[in-house]
Amino acid sequence: MRTSIGIVACVLGVALSAQDAFSPARFRTGRLPDMPALAVGGGQVFVELGVNAGGRVTDVSPLRTTPPFTDLVVGAVREWRFVPAVDEIASTPAGSKVLVAAVFRAPALNAPTLGEAPKDIASASAETAFPLATTVPAYSPLARGSGVVLLELRVDPDGTVSDVTVIRSAPPFDDAAKAAARLWRFRPARIKGTPVATLAYVVFGFPVPVGVEPPRAGR
Repeated sequence: MRTSIGIVACVLGVALSAQDAFSPARFRTGRLPDMPALAVGGGQVFVELGVNAGGRVTDVSPLRTTPPFTDLVVGAVREWRFVPAVDEIASTPAGSKVLVAAVFRAPALNAPTLGEAPKDIASASAETAFPLATTVPAYSPLARGSGVVLLELRVDPDGTVSDVTVIRSAPPFDDAAKAAARLWRFRPARIKGTPVATLAYVVFGFPVPVGVEPPRAGR
């Protein structure tokens, strides 16, 4: 069951047709990226996936990278599986593009969120939405642990986020993740030049900040 509601922020976006004749691929299963144990800063990694009519990832194209996070994200999403997109007119499964945006918090409460600056190395396809403005969730001092949250976003034709659903939950970070994701703004997806609604997947990763005692076993 999907729970409506984290930082790896991993985003995935799949375009809907202007006439709602194309149902987008939806995340079905897969592991989330790990957070580098020795990273001193945070990072962003955006990748575009090619998903075939069987729901398998056939291609991973990095769009924005931040070492050492990029390899971890690519390695994880390569194994993801989707309920494939459907061409509603032909009533058949179809290949599609999926945008994944991953955002990692820095391991500090009050330090800058990002360490090494992310580098844009390629452009997203027109049929996927691309984040233009991102907000990083705050780490609650009461959390005392780490976690990763996967969100599904509905991105409207004007680039705003109209709905956020938690696909993988990691309390107590879910609420902060949802609140941050609602503030994201996108370059909207386009079909034949017309802006259309999309789905986008975002992964937020929360490491335990330096100076915060992690929970002990049994507590």
